[in-house]
Amino acid sequence: MLPVGKAMRVGLADLAPLSLGAAILGTGGGGDPTIGRLALQRQIARHGPPLVISLDSLDDDAFVIPIGMSGSPAVALEKLISESFADSVLRRYERLMGRAVDAVIPFEIGGVNSLIPLLTACATGLPVIDADGMGRAFPSLERTSFAISGVSPFPLVIINERSETVIVEAPTPLRGEQIIRTALVELGGACVSAKYPMSGRQVKHSAIAGSLSHAAGLGRAVLAARADKADPFAAILSFLTRQSPPVYGRVLVEGKITDISRDMVGGYNIGAGSLDKDDGDRIDFSFQNEFLVLRRNRILLAVVPDLICFLDRETAEPITCETLRYGQRVTVIGVRAAAPFRTSAGLAAAGPRSFGLPYDYVTLEALASLSSEPRLPAGDIAWTPPDL
Repeated sequence: MLPVGKAMRVGLADLAPLSLGAAILGTGGGGDPTIGRLALQRQIARHGPPLVISLDSLDDDAFVIPIGMSGSPAVALEKLISESFADSVLRRYERLMGRAVDAVIPFEIGGVNSLIPLLTACATGLPVIDADGMGRAFPSLERTSFAISGVSPFPLVIINERSETVIVEAPTPLRGEQIIRTALVELGGACVSAKYPMSGRQVKHSAIAGSLSHAAGLGRAVLAARADKADPFAAILSFLTRQSPPVYGRVLVEGKITDISRDMVGGYNIGAGSLDKDDGDRIDFSFQNEFLVLRRNRILLAVVPDLICFLDRETAEPITCETLRYGQRVTVIGVRAAAPFRTSAGLAAAGPRSFGLPYDYVTLEALASLSSEPRLPAGDIAWTPPDL
């Protein structure tokens, strides 16, 4: 990235590391990084590199909108990205609110959703804030640092590739999510959305700073390790420990995918599977757009909101939930969640019980230090859909 004062320009050379790092942090969700990278490459060739600004340089009175894809990543993989997604939802939001937007921000870091605001920046000339609302990807509206800080997501606008538009107002983020999921099915399963209108002051108070630059740095570390024929997983963990403050992470398991099932329920890509370690132990996992839990028999290895990242065993290329296949050899890395999601409010929104999993959150660090790991209730770990 080319520095411009407290800002930076995202050039073509930045796309590979940025999309790679964002896909790793996306924990299996956030959309396929290849799709976003190719779309952004085209926009940069047309309009020039987009501007990314630091969170602390944002004016307190600025009008900021988070933008990204909503729906099932599995559908987005087949439909690709409409060129209208670059600015259609922004322009509609401006007409709805009666004022111009000053900057955009990703609502999550992951695959394509870290890149959609950059597409908007190319098409409109607006800056993108180097921050987001998750520090990873999550599958629903209420699981953002914005919501945890008390920011309303409404009004919310979703638009599909045919310019069909739904505007949502609801009493709570959870109820809004239920309405949105119903609308997304009718709109084709994958749309661009804008939500959480905020002032610059609110963004500074609620956003997770440095997300885009963090993703780009992580991607560069992996690419450099590959070029040097070094261990890319060691490069990931080394990069995390060099952050300020250091970010805890560790390799959780290596093995071969031996079972995988998935379905589309309520606009979500849901499923479960297992992998076999080299020593024969079986590891189970489940996902709802993103990976939720990893366990060995009834022993917990990692659980949301901490990040569970499935990576190709040789290259550390991230594997999304919709592209995970039988026979793939994987290394799974766990990374601690951003601080807002380890608070009581964050765990209420994005902890295991919020996903219908029958146990409480235990941190990665605690699991690593326990002499005897916690045993979990017996039964299925597959996701249970909420009442709609």
